[in-house]
Amino acid sequence: MVAKERIFLKLGGSVLTDKTRPKTPLMDVIRKLASQISEAVAGGDLELLLGHGSGSFGHWAAHEFESIKRTNPQLYTAKVHAVAAELNHIVVSALVDAGVKAIHYPPSAVIFARDDVPSRLCLGALTEMLEHGFVPVTYGDAVPDGMRGGTIFSTERVFLTLNPVLRPRRILLVSDVNGVYTADPHVDPNAEHIPEITPDNFSEVRAALGGARGFDVTGGMLGKVESMLQLVKTSPWVDEVQLLSPEGDNLLRALRGEHVGTIIHL
Repeated sequence: MVAKERIFLKLGGSVLTDKTRPKTPLMDVIRKLASQISEAVAGGDLELLLGHGSGSFGHWAAHEFESIKRTNPQLYTAKVHAVAAELNHIVVSALVDAGVKAIHYPPSAVIFARDDVPSRLCLGALTEMLEHGFVPVTYGDAVPDGMRGGTIFSTERVFLTLNPVLRPRRILLVSDVNGVYTADPHVDPNAEHIPEITPDNFSEVRAALGGARGFDVTGGMLGKVESMLQLVKTSPWVDEVQLLSPEGDNLLRALRGEHVGTIIHL
């Protein structure tokens, strides 16, 4: 039997939602990406854990219910979770409609934190789900916290928590920019694409992102690059992390192994 390739895939909230309008999914984009995921997994040679950001759902909820966070943190956690789950339902439904065996996988059901640090993982049948062709769909969520009442776990943080347990070979992060640039490509015609980032060239990349022309395209690009570079350094099972956009058939090509954005590797 040919070994399957295990992949973590994150679809950014800015890709799936209109972040300027509360609880507004971009259904055409969601359906297009669902179709590409369906085509990619149809061959049966991938094990895919899919995660997505909360976009204008979870981020709006975190702000909307801020007033009760101190007085009733458990209720705050429940309210944010409920809204984030709405987008998860939309994404999973689109995947299932496209023929993907997608299953809801809320972090709040499997992660318990204590003072913002994961203290218990209840992963249950996650590995078996992957091995039998199901696609668990997780997301940025508010999880129970034994000291704070609740804490926010971004999709990347969920991936970092699950990484040493599931040991993916590749990680794909889809945002509204096709990888890493020296400036914002949406507004700066001189922005230069950075095709790969390694420990050898990271100092130059850091200078570009942090300098006068540097632009933090996602609100945390430098931090994301640093985090993913550290991940590949400490996770010998991860061959590469790829940052890409959903333009055209980028996602399908990336799932099939092509390099279409920025690659982070050793």
